[in-house]
Amino acid sequence: MTPLTIDRLVVQNDRVICEVTLAPTAPRLTTPALAARITHAFPNLPRHACVNDEGDTFGAVITHTTLPHVLEHLVIDLQTRADPHPDAVYVGTTEWLDEFARRARVEVSFTDDLVALRAFRDAAHFLNEAVVRYAS
Repeated sequence: MTPLTIDRLVVQNDRVICEVTLAPTAPRLTTPALAARITHAFPNLPRHACVNDEGDTFGAVITHTTLPHVLEHLVIDLQTRADPHPDAVYVGTTEWLDEFARRARVEVSFTDDLVALRAFRDAAHFLNEAVVRYAS
C-alpha cells in the first residue's frame, strides 16, 4: 500500500503545486505515535511557523493534522536543509480539493525548482515509509 500518491506536480514561477491522493486505507490524520516517528527524523518540524487554529507553530497540530499538511512541512524542511543560504524563507499551503475523495493540493515556494521537486519526491517517500511502518 502506498498511503500517499503524488498525482501531479506543476512548477510555477514562485511555487510548486502538488496534487496528492490518500489511499482509502491510509490514515487521514497523524497520531502522536506517527508524529513522534516523523519528528525523530525531522526534529525542526515542530518549530516551523504554521498558520493554524491552535498555535503559531506546526508543533501545535503535528499530532493530529492531515498527511498532506505533513508533506508540506517535510518539503519545506528538506529545501531548508539543501539551501546554502541560511536566511532563505519557504512558505506553503495545504487544502483539500475533495476531502471525500481524499485529494489535496500542497503548494510550496522554492529557490531552486529541481531541489523543490526532489524534496517532494523524498518527502512523499519518507512519509509513506513512516505511515507503513507505523501501521505494522
